[in-house]
Amino acid sequence: HLHSILKNHTAHACENDILTIVCPPRTSVVVLSAFYGRRVLGPPLCLSTSPNNMMEEDTHCTSAFAIEKVRSECQDRQSCHISVLSLFFEKDPCPLTTKYLQVSYKCQPHHRTRLACENEHLRLLCKNSTVLAIYSATFGHLLHGSPNCSKEPGSYTDMCVSATALRKVSRRCHGKESCSLVADVMTFGDPCFPGTRKHLRVSFTCPQYLLTDVGFGSTNPFMISDYTHFPEKVVLYFVSGICAGLVFLLCLFGLRSMSTLVKDVKEMVSGLN
Repeated sequence: HLHSILKNHTAHACENDILTIVCPPRTSVVVLSAFYGRRVLGPPLCLSTSPNNMMEEDTHCTSAFAIEKVRSECQDRQSCHISVLSLFFEKDPCPLTTKYLQVSYKCQPHHRTRLACENEHLRLLCKNSTVLAIYSATFGHLLHGSPNCSKEPGSYTDMCVSATALRKVSRRCHGKESCSLVADVMTFGDPCFPGTRKHLRVSFTCPQYLLTDVGFGSTNPFMISDYTHFPEKVVLYFVSGICAGLVFLLCLFGLRSMSTLVKDVKEMVSGLN
């Protein structure tokens, strides 16, 4: 289930067939790209129905409406079915060519969004033994603004966001049942011009477990080891490395000194004889 959510998927169907996309429960389709037409000649995608037409097929055939049409049918739905017909794409880009539909997509978990205006407190909470999984976080001023936060006259209108908001929210909240944040410049810095009204927006889900429970090899960016989160570990590993190096050097020079001493004793005994 987790693997199917994390990875990007590709689905394709030949002309006159039906393309089906199904995401796991509590997730929805996000269409990344869509292509309708033909880029390759013959195999491996959708052989021509007429062998005589194979060499005449247009391999630069593409529909400009593919992404728009596929998104209209599939975006934000758990599943969708598309009949691969030229009529669906409004215009046949190459009538004498056997075409196919190829869609790249991923399954996005349903997420909640919470917002706090500047200097307000934001509390995130998961219930029923679930924990916070942070999806995105922005602090600053977006182009579309926030209708819930007052706007001072003459304030700066360009977009400005903190580059560290996601990491800071994740450190504070990811994997916990609840957390509290203050949407202020003391926490996130001030990415905007003075006088700009800012806000904090956080999107998250509440799964029963995080990817660390699955084991190694997780692709979750918040689960990858980051020693900058644990400075005590950095110091410990650094000191341990130095100690191990010193012990190795002492053993090395100790062995050499012992070898020299034995050689000197042998020479003295030989001289006495």
